[in-house]
Amino acid sequence: MGRFGTCDRGCGEQKLELVPAVQYDTLAALASSACVRAEAFGAVAEELALRQPSAEEWEPAYRSVQDIARITLRRYPEVDAQDVDWDEPVEFATTWWCAGCGGIDAPQPCLGICVWRAVEWVNGARYLEQRAGILAERDTEWRLRGLVRRVASVTPRAGEWERGWRVLEAQAQKMFQACKDSAQIHRTAVRR
Repeated sequence: MGRFGTCDRGCGEQKLELVPAVQYDTLAALASSACVRAEAFGAVAEELALRQPSAEEWEPAYRSVQDIARITLRRYPEVDAQDVDWDEPVEFATTWWCAGCGGIDAPQPCLGICVWRAVEWVNGARYLEQRAGILAERDTEWRLRGLVRRVASVTPRAGEWERGWRVLEAQAQKMFQACKDSAQIHRTAVRR
């Protein structure tokens, strides 16, 4: 891989951990889809948190949000049914990099033949940042999905529509604060 030896004073090797770009692209796609699902579930939770039905509107408002929750759950099924290993990061390739000439060397055991293949790589640190973001987004999605499931599956008894709404409204408001705090923690960690 390398063009080592082209530096005037010789190449200075620094350890560089890389991840195949296809792994990074897969992670980015998962992050994007988790964000879309979290936004969809967040819209249902926001309806609960912000809408204030009048005294005679509790039942129709609740049933309306319940219908929206059911539609949203059908539209955005869980992705964990797919073969996605969320909890294990990809294995890094340890390479050696020269800051002077930009050469990268990834020593391999010699088989007596040289095969040069173009492979796209991503810096391992960037991959870990992206992975931390997707795990935070996935956690947000799961919490919001749980709330939307409760809305979709719990129907209050007659005369308890306001009470049912208020309980779910409080959960939605609490969840928004937790998600906001989680996003703030993630942004601070990425800046470091």
